[in-house]
Amino acid sequence: MRTVPRNFISLFASDIASRLLGFVATVYIARMLGAQGLGLLAYGMAFLTYALLFTNPGLTTIGAREIAKDPGKRRIIEDILGLRFVLTVIVFILFTLGVYLVPGQQATKTVVLSYLVSLFPLIFVLEFVFQGRQEMHYVGISRLLQYSIYVFLLLIFLKSRLDIFDVPIYFFFGYVVTALFLIIVFFIKYKSLCLRFSLNAWRKLFAMAMPIGLATIFNQVALNLPVVALGILHSKVEVGFYSAGFKIVAMLLIIERVFHFVFFPVISQQYTEAREKLNRSFAFLTKLLFAITIPCAVCGIVLADKIIFFIYGAEFSGSILIFRMLLLYFLITPVNTIFGYGLVAIDQQGKFFKVITCTALVCVVLIIILGFSFKATGATIALLCSETLSILLMNRELKRHVKFRSIRQVIKPIIASVITGFIVYVLRQWHVVVLVFVAVGIYVPVFYLIRGFSKKELGDLKQVFTRN
Repeated sequence: MRTVPRNFISLFASDIASRLLGFVATVYIARMLGAQGLGLLAYGMAFLTYALLFTNPGLTTIGAREIAKDPGKRRIIEDILGLRFVLTVIVFILFTLGVYLVPGQQATKTVVLSYLVSLFPLIFVLEFVFQGRQEMHYVGISRLLQYSIYVFLLLIFLKSRLDIFDVPIYFFFGYVVTALFLIIVFFIKYKSLCLRFSLNAWRKLFAMAMPIGLATIFNQVALNLPVVALGILHSKVEVGFYSAGFKIVAMLLIIERVFHFVFFPVISQQYTEAREKLNRSFAFLTKLLFAITIPCAVCGIVLADKIIFFIYGAEFSGSILIFRMLLLYFLITPVNTIFGYGLVAIDQQGKFFKVITCTALVCVVLIIILGFSFKATGATIALLCSETLSILLMNRELKRHVKFRSIRQVIKPIIASVITGFIVYVLRQWHVVVLVFVAVGIYVPVFYLIRGFSKKELGDLKQVFTRN
């Protein structure tokens, strides 16, 4: 049964829809609450992201990997749920105490605490189970439900800046519906759901997940530090400028999420059952990702001012340069994710941890230094520098175990992207929406004419990602 194409299409389509809904929510919030309001909500969301790192220290990644190897593994699911429940209670209490004890504005504390409540439904968002089973359509539907509920509540109830404290509540209800949907599907598949509390099992889980968990914590701390650092060192307006640019890039990073969810269990399975396919898998994935990210980055840089003004309005002119630099970050991040989780898939999570730790420390130092001196622009440069270092190190570590060429994969995407970017620049007086379609209409045939993918590569794709 050929599950990969079906999983890719279903998850990609649903993720596009859900990301678009999430982006609509961001734009609506920005329009209703302004840069300061968007900055305050982004600041609160950053704390929820940090809390999630400690409630799920790599557990769901290990769960997905083990379920991919043996879909009948019921006990590991129950152990993970039990451990996540206990960790969530502890983390929620600690973060709540921290919010009350640390000096700060009451409005900021209220927003942070309101977001932290979402930790509890997130325990039962069982995406890792269906990722491991390669049933991505359930994951796609759940995400679509989450964002649909969130956007619906925003559009109905968010009418003025006084309603800012209700936004985290709408976010919470989105995850409640998502968790309920996945629990119902889980009951259909497994007939029952329980949380197992076993110290011995938890010790084994921690031993397997800790390198991934620590690496994820360090990486996310660095990734979300710009918002927190800018909120502490500068104004919430500066946070809003950074967040506005990053939200667009986050929507584009749908490709990263889809590739990770679809291909991580496939790579894990290949490592166990068909290692001869790994070289072709990584070579094709690298080329495919660059074929998507390079044209997006080039055309986005050319049209950055028009995109920002069209989406957010003139108030967010301070986001233009930040957005351009974040597009360079987008250029390499999806490939870096494939390399990093490729190491996890082939049981090299220790190497993954070492690279992430090194680059996260570099990122934190650079954000503090550059963010203090150059505000949001400096924080963005720090993020880009650390991500560049990370992909170089990940590539080196992965090639010690899997032999493939990565540099040659960028040549044809660059040629097609430069041609497309030049034409878009010449026509930049046209409306930005029209120019996006023009860019796609130019890039695709140009890439085809220069034979971006050979017949052999397309043939390899069918062999690599087909389950016999």
